Amino acid sequence: MNPPLLMSLALGCGWLFSPEAMVMAGNSTGYLGWLAIPLLALAALIFSFNVNTINKALQSDTQSSELTLLKKSIGTIPAGALTIASSFPLLILAATALLVTSGYTFNEVFLYWFPNFGFAFLLLGLLTLLQFLPLKQVYKTQLFFVGLAGLGIFFLGVYGSLNPAKSMGTIFQIPQHISEGGLSSALLLLLFAGSNLFQGKKSGFPHVALIALLVLLPWMFASLAHVNPERLASSTIPFMTASRKIMGDTGRQIMGIVVIMGSCAAFTGFTLLCRQKLAELSQEKMAPRFLAKEGQRWLLPPLTAIAVGACMATGLAGDERLELLLRSALLLWLLYYCTVSFAAIASIKAEKSLPSITPFFAPLILSTGLVTILLSSSHPLELLKFIVFLLVASSFLAMLLVFINPKKKDAL
Repeated sequence: MNPPLLMSLALGCGWLFSPEAMVMAGNSTGYLGWLAIPLLALAALIFSFNVNTINKALQSDTQSSELTLLKKSIGTIPAGALTIASSFPLLILAATALLVTSGYTFNEVFLYWFPNFGFAFLLLGLLTLLQFLPLKQVYKTQLFFVGLAGLGIFFLGVYGSLNPAKSMGTIFQIPQHISEGGLSSALLLLLFAGSNLFQGKKSGFPHVALIALLVLLPWMFASLAHVNPERLASSTIPFMTASRKIMGDTGRQIMGIVVIMGSCAAFTGFTLLCRQKLAELSQEKMAPRFLAKEGQRWLLPPLTAIAVGACMATGLAGDERLELLLRSALLLWLLYYCTVSFAAIASIKAEKSLPSITPFFAPLILSTGLVTILLSSSHPLELLKFIVFLLVASSFLAMLLVFINPKKKDAL
């Protein structure tokens, strides 16, 4: 493994092995049965095509970034608004949900006497301090988080697949209510949130997609081999249910480590994503210049810690609205990613004619998945309201940043 590959795995797999992503995978497996396995593979293939297209567009200009592509396609202020709205709320909301999940897991699996919120705040403090280290050390630590979480899921998945509690005929039965659960297949698209974080001359994403499939596919099969689909579909912690069925208390403890390490990996990955976006905004003269280098290292982590700590302290972590808000933030990220994909195609087409319409298929499928997730939700209006609110608020912020910049004329 070379350093770029290690970097791509560390950054791209953070969200994929988080407990929130494991819930999506478990619920979708329960709704769709074994059909969720090829659908996850299809989602990985779609993202692989998309990232290759984006990287091809970025390679044409060494100074180019996703924000540059958006500016050329939809304009400066919309590009800044979409970048801000899709990244920073996702970090705050995902961190709040993940840290509290880690706190409850540590309390229930390892130390019953340790306060769950105490552990969540302790983890928040440690992960915040991590961001102050040199970037190389952050990458190494992130690779440790991802590696430990991935190995735990992979081990449980392989063990459970080799020792199924059901016959193959039962496991590969077509679900009776597939018409109701079919819409949940679009949720598999959200498993790859943040996987396009690594950018370089050579895309690391195919490796990320392959690793994700090697880890998650055995786990999904093992879950079906040990737990009834109906229970997987309805459970709020399907990963804990499955791990206990697979290896008893030992499986529960392994999954406890996975939950904590996966939460750390997702938090660190999204923080690095937001640091990258701050640097891009600064390079495009849409944010203070010092953020392009060391500014985002010293400014973003403490502000994030304050925001996440406030969310946990005010009770948002235990509120049902958090799941709705997090889903809205994930949909905003998917909207951002779809827009970047179309912008990349437009950029390539402007330089040379595209040989076929094939590159359009992947972003069209992703856009269809976005609409499907929104419409199939039990609270579509609430999701839409929060998405619109974040876009409007981010538009005002982007407008302010552009107009206070001394080189605003160039930006506009």
